[in-house]
Amino acid sequence: MRPKVAFLFPGQGTVPDSPPPPSPLVDRLLGLAAEAGLEITDWLREKDPRLSLTENAQPTILIDSLGKEAELRRAGISPDFVAGHSLGEYAALVSAGVVSAEEALSVVIERGRLMGRVPGGMAAILKLSGDDVEEICAATGATVANYNAPGQIVISGEDAAVEGAMELAKERGGRAVKLNVSGPFHSPLMAPAQEALSPRIEAIEFRTPQVPVVSGVSGGMESSPARLKELLLTQITACVLWEEVINALVDAGVRTAIEVGPGEVLTRIGRRITDRIEFVSYEEARDGGA
Repeated sequence: MRPKVAFLFPGQGTVPDSPPPPSPLVDRLLGLAAEAGLEITDWLREKDPRLSLTENAQPTILIDSLGKEAELRRAGISPDFVAGHSLGEYAALVSAGVVSAEEALSVVIERGRLMGRVPGGMAAILKLSGDDVEEICAATGATVANYNAPGQIVISGEDAAVEGAMELAKERGGRAVKLNVSGPFHSPLMAPAQEALSPRIEAIEFRTPQVPVVSGVSGGMESSPARLKELLLTQITACVLWEEVINALVDAGVRTAIEVGPGEVLTRIGRRITDRIEFVSYEEARDGGA
């Protein structure tokens, strides 16, 4: 029996710097994006700075992730489990057969537009415990957005709240790094965007996953279509429990986790969480490292 493999799909941390692997699926998705006014292929070729905007970054990352997922499957690499960090959950649901790629892209195009309109920011707080960061957030009005790994927690909120939390974190001996995002993702400030997006998600029929999905909202294995929809409906405001996701994969016997998308953010985070899983990038897996 081969070792169990998980596909991990990244969020908005890294935008691709080149077009995704060509395939009929990628062509269809790029065509749908173009119909929505997103000239992703041209922007990628020209290294256009517009790609960093939330409304453009999110569909670009989704298409890149799905193109790479299809390429891995063509190479004979398939997952036993899937998980996605924030935006990446849409690619994970496609990979598991819960929704189609076209359905996911339709929602993500609108998701990016809605989330890009909310003012605020995010920061990574390093070298402090969860209790410390929660106390800092309570004192400043910021919100814990992501429990990524031990000593790496992301906060979110209005700009003044995030700046105040960063200062308090430094006073407590931690490090604080402002993230290059355009809004307070995974905070209550995203409630209007979540409400506006809900009808689009509700309109999609969620199917039974072909492989287990580990939810970043619940931190556990999910197999019910109704439950997966319920979790996705709350995802924009909910905290990302990524450390719990990785620990659930450890408990399930996963031995290799492949980051399927641009960059290696999840690969680096995973290595901070556990040494019981080998974390590899898409390029490493494609070139025979998995």
